[in-house]
Amino acid sequence: MAGLFRRYGIFYGWWIVFCAAAIVFLSAGTFFYGFGLLVGPLTAEFGWSRAAVSIGFSLRTEVGGVAAPLVGVLVDRVGVRRLTTVGIVIVAIGFVMLSRVHSLPAFYVSIFIIAVGMSATGGANAATIIAQWFRRYRGKALGLMTFGGGLGGLSAIVFAELIAEFGWRDALVAVAVLQVAICVPLALSIRDRPEDMGLPVDGISEDDEAAAAAGRRAVPTTGLELTGREALRSVLFWKVALTFALSNFATTAIIVHQIPFLVEEVGSTEAFAALSVTIMTGISLAGRLGFGLAADRYSKALLAATAMACSAVGLALFSTVHHEWQLIYVLPFFGIGFGAAVPLRAAIQAEYFGLKAYGTTQGMLFTASTLGAFFGPLLAGVLYDATADYRPSFLILAIGPAIALPLILSTRGVSKPPATAAV
Repeated sequence: MAGLFRRYGIFYGWWIVFCAAAIVFLSAGTFFYGFGLLVGPLTAEFGWSRAAVSIGFSLRTEVGGVAAPLVGVLVDRVGVRRLTTVGIVIVAIGFVMLSRVHSLPAFYVSIFIIAVGMSATGGANAATIIAQWFRRYRGKALGLMTFGGGLGGLSAIVFAELIAEFGWRDALVAVAVLQVAICVPLALSIRDRPEDMGLPVDGISEDDEAAAAAGRRAVPTTGLELTGREALRSVLFWKVALTFALSNFATTAIIVHQIPFLVEEVGSTEAFAALSVTIMTGISLAGRLGFGLAADRYSKALLAATAMACSAVGLALFSTVHHEWQLIYVLPFFGIGFGAAVPLRAAIQAEYFGLKAYGTTQGMLFTASTLGAFFGPLLAGVLYDATADYRPSFLILAIGPAIALPLILSTRGVSKPPATAAV
């Protein structure tokens, strides 16, 4: 594979981007975007409350967050390639276990297994390896990589068809088989650093970089290369973590409850509701790539604030939806904001804290930020059980990114070591 890329003058880093995107699409996309399709069958078959099912998704998120620091350390020590391969197999096992559940405890155990595996296969690890392969084109590469997650919305349609044709249990088994058959070979073709293949970062030699530097804008950086401990002690770390915790608080709840909301309160069919998820994630692709490209040139904090504003507006508008056509003015706001936040978080981390302990720092950020992703879906589920209406929860959720907007703006202009918080 490497020889083929050299023959045609293509930088192997772009193959790394493709592999990471494909793995995120197949290994994480189905469950993340397709979970809403399981809410109806699970509640119908077992009589579980909406809150009980929502806890399952929140558990997936929080278990991944708790495991993230350990995964981050393992990334720095054993590499993304090995960790991702093992994670894919664990995810597939979890899907098979989920397909066999007959009780709520077994449901939660299956979700736990999936969460552990996904923490080793998801976008966080992909961002780690891309940060090593790219510097000048990091924003572009991260934007392209997150296409995998965005295209994961397409899996909602496929998953819906599989459930309709074979039932939810066999559909989960089919997805598990596809994950192993496709993702494991892709993971094995990954290399952790360009130096492992004798290649320069970005595919540009030092001489070529020096020749081009005069006419190009310098890559923004704080000049810091913090260890995990140093990052954790900084005020800047907690501002970034809280920003994306508030963002996840809102957006993850919509991902879980969008399908049941449209089916039960708007009167949509399951097929249309699944299509709406696909359209939303399709729109998010513009946010992922557009904001990823912009991150190579403009203030990442300002771009992140724009993403938070779009998310807040989109969430507030969700509460006004009573007819399917109204999604026309809702999904663009939410989709752009949701998509843009994905590459920006990784790009902000690299700029603010450096690459010295990227995996470890990312694991700690992920743990902090996933607290929001845990409580958002749970809050929406609890309020629905109490009121039989999702709209009040959407308005409450919109407060999250609204607060995050000024918080991330306060990090602009970082150019020296940040003040440290008392520990």
